[in-house]
Amino acid sequence: MAEFSSTGDQMLAVLGAISRSGPVTTTGVAAALGINRTVAHRLISTLHRRAYLRRMPEGYVVGPMIVRLARSVEPDLRRVAMPVMTRLVDETEETVVLHSIDGYEAVVVDQAVSDRHLLRVQHQPGSRHPLGAGASGRALLAFQAEHVIERVLRAGADAAAVRRQLAQVHRDGFATSSNELQPGVCGAAAPILGGDGIAHASIAVLAPFDRAPRLAGHATRLRVAANEIAAAFNASQS
Repeated sequence: MAEFSSTGDQMLAVLGAISRSGPVTTTGVAAALGINRTVAHRLISTLHRRAYLRRMPEGYVVGPMIVRLARSVEPDLRRVAMPVMTRLVDETEETVVLHSIDGYEAVVVDQAVSDRHLLRVQHQPGSRHPLGAGASGRALLAFQAEHVIERVLRAGADAAAVRRQLAQVHRDGFATSSNELQPGVCGAAAPILGGDGIAHASIAVLAPFDRAPRLAGHATRLRVAANEIAAAFNASQS
């Protein structure tokens, strides 16, 4: 059995909590994770000193080292995707997010954030959620090998409902979500397929709930963007 570092695990848990909810104070982190405040302070101080966290007046947020690490993830995919994502932002006036797949989770690789609205959605690169959850997760899961789908469904609450959603993704070419992973956020995501027909990434348009009706009108643009990224990425891997 592999060795396990409880301190390392706690440090990663702190980083995850702050990336999801920052800015957060030391007291807030301790309460959220159920750990001693002194322990939380020691872990946060270490992460802050290494630039994984940045201190703000309201608390801690992720720091520049996280951005540097994120830039080293999927460089070929990010390189071909970002011009398409930027164009999609201009067309939709909403945030566009690129997810990759890590095991049984969808992971944010990059994003392009629209500045057209005061209220907008924004993700932290490196944040993740289970496949089968959210538009991006289902866009990825719908185009995986059957054994991957089975594994994800075994861990889920309603396999039959997810199966129906995945079938819908196949028919439409994109997935949707509403108030699912983040309250007040809606999304539409399309798979970025490899030459083997497996989704290695997905691209999503995310918007606050009050602009959700506009998402349906972006479906064609979203599918075109996903296909364009797929063609360029697959060509770069040949």
